Amino acid sequence: MRTGSLLGAKFTVAALLLGISLSAGAEENESALSELPPVTVSANPLNPTLLEYGKPISVMGREEIESRMESTLGETIRLEPGVRSSFFGQGASRPVIRGFAGDRVRVLKNGVTTGDVSDVSEDHVVVADPMQAEQIEILRGPETLLYGSGAIGGAVNVTDDSIPEAPLGKPFEGNVLGQLGNSADNERTLGAKLRGESGNLNWHVSGFARETDDYEIPGFAESSRFQEMEAIEHDHEEEHEDDHKEDHGDEHEEEGETRGKLDNSDTESWGATVGGSYVWEKGFVGVSVGGFGSDYGVPGHVHAEEHEGEDEHEEEEHEHGEEDVRIEAEQVRVDMRGRVDDLSESIESVKFRVGYADYEHDEIEGGAIGTTYERDTVETRLEFLHSPFAGLSGAFGFQVLYDDFSALGEEAFLVPVKTWSPAFFVFEEATLTDSLNFRVGGRVEAVSHDPEGLESQDFVPFSVSAGPVWNPTGDGEYSIGLNFAYTERAPNAIELFSNGQHLARQIFEVGDSELDKESSWGVDLAVRKDRGVVTGGFTPFYQGFSNYINLSGTGGEDEGLPIFAYEEIDAYFWGFEFESAFHVDQIVDMGPHGFALEYQADYVRARNEDASADVPRIPPLRNIIRARYNYSNLWEALVEGVFVEEQDDVAEFEIPTDSYALLNTEVNVRLPFLENRDLRLFARGTNLTDDEARVHSSFLKDLAPLRGRSFLFGIRANI
Repeated sequence: MRTGSLLGAKFTVAALLLGISLSAGAEENESALSELPPVTVSANPLNPTLLEYGKPISVMGREEIESRMESTLGETIRLEPGVRSSFFGQGASRPVIRGFAGDRVRVLKNGVTTGDVSDVSEDHVVVADPMQAEQIEILRGPETLLYGSGAIGGAVNVTDDSIPEAPLGKPFEGNVLGQLGNSADNERTLGAKLRGESGNLNWHVSGFARETDDYEIPGFAESSRFQEMEAIEHDHEEEHEDDHKEDHGDEHEEEGETRGKLDNSDTESWGATVGGSYVWEKGFVGVSVGGFGSDYGVPGHVHAEEHEGEDEHEEEEHEHGEEDVRIEAEQVRVDMRGRVDDLSESIESVKFRVGYADYEHDEIEGGAIGTTYERDTVETRLEFLHSPFAGLSGAFGFQVLYDDFSALGEEAFLVPVKTWSPAFFVFEEATLTDSLNFRVGGRVEAVSHDPEGLESQDFVPFSVSAGPVWNPTGDGEYSIGLNFAYTERAPNAIELFSNGQHLARQIFEVGDSELDKESSWGVDLAVRKDRGVVTGGFTPFYQGFSNYINLSGTGGEDEGLPIFAYEEIDAYFWGFEFESAFHVDQIVDMGPHGFALEYQADYVRARNEDASADVPRIPPLRNIIRARYNYSNLWEALVEGVFVEEQDDVAEFEIPTDSYALLNTEVNVRLPFLENRDLRLFARGTNLTDDEARVHSSFLKDLAPLRGRSFLFGIRANI
């Protein structure tokens, strides 16, 4: 395994050098330059285009979302640079950015909180479903702190068009999307969106429904490393040694019977939204109301105490899945957004966003409700874009979050907590020369946690980031951004007050009410080339922490589960993201044909300086190679290889993860059938080699591998 890792590292370095040399030395065909589309970055107060941004960010448009769409947000964007997932089966998966997960990655819907409980535990669904997204913005690095101290590792902003911000120009339009998977999971998805304009009024109606069955896997659900570890642990239990030797063969026989299918991994989900807006020459105002529901199984989820003293009847019940854990989630959400331009001579524009979410889900174990999670959130964001003065252009604003969270039931590991968090932020840009800008941003917030029956905790995190963005050629072809940041994050309620069985993670989780603010110094360098024969970017980063809040094993047990406790440590994270595309059609005249070769790599290393050890659940080195072909915008094809190295830089009590390789392919065909209408057919094959793949950043990695070989077929029609 170590040899493979070394080969992978050498391959990465060689490819980086090759990409940089091509980028610097390629002769460009000025008549057919390859450019990134002028996509607007809505998560930035100044709304720059992607070409102007000069920061580590990725943007997925609607067509790319449809081509990559999985049943969860985390799996849909997991192949973006620096992004992995917290994979918990097909029902729940949250983004992991640069090794940061949970409360360090903020997931937003149209710029405000999603209002779910996915930041509490990885088995909880993210309600920002990719089926309803028009654009997904992935922001990496400290500048994301404009959206809260919970975005210290990054932010994912999912936008939709449920509140139209500009005249639609048509009385009626829409589209219908359907997807059908093969026997690997038997996905059935149907979604539709309709919208139109009547004078100054715009309206929007959309909805979707999705079902998947238990999905197929290449081998056993439990990893071989996990089975070996359990065998060793059982061998040390002398009183059960003989029984273990007898049952060891039966265990494999039972596993052999269920091999190839991950039990309790099926899902059902739906969503619907109705919205409208009033648009005039200098602004808009609108409101939308949406509902979301999901019913899914949590694979690999076993109650630690259920098997102690089981009789034959109880064992038979367990074998038939009656102890499976399922989650039934529902949310009702109301959003309001608006903008007023030319408010005064000093204020160019005022924007406001309000999101209210009423969320509830039941965790059902053995047919009975074990825990009910309820969360009511209201987040308001008000931004003022001021007129240029003293060479500065920028925005300032206020943000307030109210969060009423409770977990009720015999298996709840956290008391109800109310959180109140007002904040002030500012973002400024100074134009120093025609090709050099300087940007600075800051945020201060007050975070107050009020737990039921416990002493409240108050924090005042402060963060600031600054750095230049240089356009060395003056025409936007290259951009170099350097960003320095000091950031602080208040501990969340889980880190402070948890105490009990966290069954989704299969641990006994212990918080610490004495935790202090987490603080860090960080630097990012973002080098991009956006036009020419070779395009791409390279972003090395470093972030050093004081009082990093780490969840680590203690070696003890409570109620049959290993004890994991939150602790403060000094830690550092460093790594890089690299992506490059070599546009062959720019140096060879291919007429209506287009062809490009792409390479992508990302890596992060995290160390616990106090213990001279590794930080847990850090994803390993990943290399991705793609070949893209298109013909006159009528059809496209892609072949992709994803190579993930072994991760053996692990923390104490953490199991290493083997390397794997995935072969994927996509085909898209557009068929014009009416004026200004088209029909798009697409097909996707994933893991065509049927390799066993496990996500190291997931608590569930040794109990639930990724799906095996699968195919999906889809159709999208504009109406």
